[in-house]
Amino acid sequence: MDQNNNIVRYGIISTASIVPRFCKGMALTGNGSVSAISSRDLQKAEQAAKDLSIPKAYDDYHKILTDPEIDAVYIPLVNSLHYPYAKEALLSGKHVIMEKPFVLHAEEAEELFAIAAERKLFLTEAVKAPYLPIYKEILNIINSNFLGKICYMDFRQSYNSGPYIQGWNREKAMGGGVMFGNEAYFFHMAEYLNGPIESCYGNASFFESGAEQQCCLTVRFRNNTMASLAVSNLVLFENGLTIYFEHGRIFIPDYWKASRAVICTEDGKTENIVCPCEHELQFELKHYNECILNGILTSPVTAPEKTIRYIRWCEDLQKTWENEKKFGS
Repeated sequence: MDQNNNIVRYGIISTASIVPRFCKGMALTGNGSVSAISSRDLQKAEQAAKDLSIPKAYDDYHKILTDPEIDAVYIPLVNSLHYPYAKEALLSGKHVIMEKPFVLHAEEAEELFAIAAERKLFLTEAVKAPYLPIYKEILNIINSNFLGKICYMDFRQSYNSGPYIQGWNREKAMGGGVMFGNEAYFFHMAEYLNGPIESCYGNASFFESGAEQQCCLTVRFRNNTMASLAVSNLVLFENGLTIYFEHGRIFIPDYWKASRAVICTEDGKTENIVCPCEHELQFELKHYNECILNGILTSPVTAPEKTIRYIRWCEDLQKTWENEKKFGS
């Protein structure tokens, strides 16, 4: 830790496409900085370091973990590699921010959180949506009872081009498929806005590898309301979240990175809410840095028990789908 400046110093394991966004968001936090980046290809690491003004570049992920000037690591690797590198990072004494999905198996998540607790290290799944300013406004509306109680929430995400439907994203063995790629936003935001989920069901269609090409999940909350998630690699929806109340609805376009929302009351009136932010990741990352600097080991927003529960639901759904394909029922 840079004690003089109260800054958390990060190393990034990977040169994935999200890395420039992470660096930009971190630069806006005021309490974190990126000190090093690594790749299995030194030229890629050096080019990324040059492009992003990162002081050090390594040709081996493990070198990040032995650098004494790095306090925490960010892991945006292929999904199937999250667990082994997070475990090694924790055993090397580094705090860890793991890109979603956290891991692919609940028992792996349980093990990682146990190691982090034992070694007094911060560990979290990176989920930016709850920290966005727009949701403070939406929570105020929910708590004011202006539109009455929440009755139903409809989450929709889709993309039929770009990196998210290519390469490892289509391979089940590497953690690809639309469910693990999108479940964290859905589950975290559903409970953040409407309280504990009681049950989860779903169905999917698949790539040849067995990874989900489309999926639909439905949950029932403890307060007896419901929510659904639809994700597709085949068609484009009107991406966003619609929250249905007793006396109207709120639509949040691209809810996972939103800066605006539209309120529609039952008498047909509409109102726009706009909460601009300089960068979608800055609030999430500032919060994580504050936790690390204050010795807080887990985020209350993305608490370990939530992450573990969500992964277990996804595992159970995948097992159900595999059995249905196996037995033809």
